[in-house]
This record gives sequence, C-alpha cells and structure tokens, in this order.
Amino acid sequence: MKAGCHMKHLTKLYPLVAFLIALGYSLTAHADGPKMLYTESKIRFMSGGIGHDEVLEMRPFAKNYTLNLLFSEGKIGRAVTDIYLTIYNAQDEQVFKLKSAGPLLYINLPAGNYTISAINHGMKLRHKLNIEDSTPQKVILNWKDKVEEDDLVRE
Repeated sequence: MKAGCHMKHLTKLYPLVAFLIALGYSLTAHADGPKMLYTESKIRFMSGGIGHDEVLEMRPFAKNYTLNLLFSEGKIGRAVTDIYLTIYNAQDEQVFKLKSAGPLLYINLPAGNYTISAINHGMKLRHKLNIEDSTPQKVILNWKDKVEEDDLVRE
C-alpha cells in the first residue's frame, strides 16, 4: 500500500478519537479482548454486545465489574442499544453517564447504594440497587412496551 493510502485511513480515525476525547473517555486496548473505557473520574466500564460474537467476547469480563447491565425491550427481550444512562449515588450525585450504552454494559462502581436512570426512545426506567465489593450485581432493564417482534410471540 502506498504511503498516501495509510494517511487517508488515518485521517478517517481522527474524528472518532476527537469525539471520544470530547466525551471524556480514553481507550485502553487489550490484545486478548474488547476495549475497556474509563470516565474522567476513573470509573472503568465496557459497553457493547451487538451480535453473538461480541457477546461471547465480552462475557468473560463480566466478573471483573461490580455491575452488569442488559438492556432489552418487549416480551421477547430484544436487545437494545443507544440507551442514555445516568447513575446516581445515595446523595443523588451523578457518578456515571453514558449517552449510547448497550445492549451490555459492565461498570466497576465502588460499594454503595445507587439509582440507575435509563432512557430508551424517550421512555425512562429507574432502578435502585446496592453494590457490594464481593458480588457483581446483574440487572436487566426491560422496556415492556410492545414492539414489532412481540407479534411473533405466541401467547
């Protein structure tokens, strides 16, 4: 490949890197797994799970995070993405925010009481939980409103 071709591909990456920096995230790549992200306050998280291969790639990392979230909708629990998520501590202070999460989101929160606020297509769900150091919490947030795929489910 010519040197000019390499530059052409690299310049396409600059907007993505600038976008991530603007959001306050930095990427840490792992040769043997998915990318882990960090907020400005150093909370480690991993978001993804689009497609079977990505779910399988992420699954072994779940035990390394204190909170494992799954976002779904409808009776059949179709996985959803682009969830606007905010997490508040017991003092109602925002400790985590992500504008496009899911369908899997692993977060390493310190022990404590939290309230999750998640928005999917303008519909908000709230969930309260207690994080303990030793056991990861697994939470499924499901928007139960009927979706097209529900018509395929036999009752």
